[in-house]
Amino acid sequence: MLKISIITICYNNEDDIKKTIESVICQQYKNVEYIVVDGNSSDDTMNIIEQYSDKIDTIISEPDEGMYDAINKGIKASSGDLVGLIHAGDRLFDDSVAGKIALHFSENNIDVMYGHSILVDKDDKPFRVNKSPEFRKNLIKRGWMPSHQSIYIRREIFDKLGFYRLDFGGGGDYEFVFRYFYLNDLKIKRLDEFIVRFAIGGTSTSNYRSTLWAYQKNHINAWKIHGKNPPFYFIPLKLGRKIKQFYLAVFYRVFGIGRNIVE
Repeated sequence: MLKISIITICYNNEDDIKKTIESVICQQYKNVEYIVVDGNSSDDTMNIIEQYSDKIDTIISEPDEGMYDAINKGIKASSGDLVGLIHAGDRLFDDSVAGKIALHFSENNIDVMYGHSILVDKDDKPFRVNKSPEFRKNLIKRGWMPSHQSIYIRREIFDKLGFYRLDFGGGGDYEFVFRYFYLNDLKIKRLDEFIVRFAIGGTSTSNYRSTLWAYQKNHINAWKIHGKNPPFYFIPLKLGRKIKQFYLAVFYRVFGIGRNIVE
């Protein structure tokens, strides 16, 4: 049985850390190592985390240099065969996710996998639906990026290709995906399942809308720092994918598909 290390980063998330933790510890697949990295929260976050200390393998609480520094701490503390993320406020899609991930790696002998994600509102209804295509490298040139927290990677790959950079602001996850998915020849295969539920206002989305254009600039810089130039259609297609995700969510809600997804 493959061991899966799941990392949660948090900072002052007293209102939503509980549901994130419970989405991990309720997994049917039992060979899961759970690591929580807190950035020295000043609210009640750590007290809540401590209530689950018997079900969390590693708890780190100390100041950090931002979310990517916290992620790196979690990865370096991990001992699993596979590593993935679920940030505070977000949830694994259901209690069968970890088992599906382990089986996918075992059956396909791959280095990396990713899947689908859904952004839900406060009533747990679809707000944005990201259905990921089968992997092809040229998708990166067309502005595609898999949902960050749907990605799971073999632990040894981090030691070969490096960890998250800390000099890209909120675009550090894009640079990481660009480096792993586009610049290297890893065995990557989509898992055709929903992996994660993002929450509006969670760690992953709280600053996204206000810094959207700054992110696009960071994404272009991720190409340039590696000596590459994105094609002229990169940003338009990238933003167009977001619009498609909103329309897909409306379709799911109108036809009741969303109820099947979130329940």
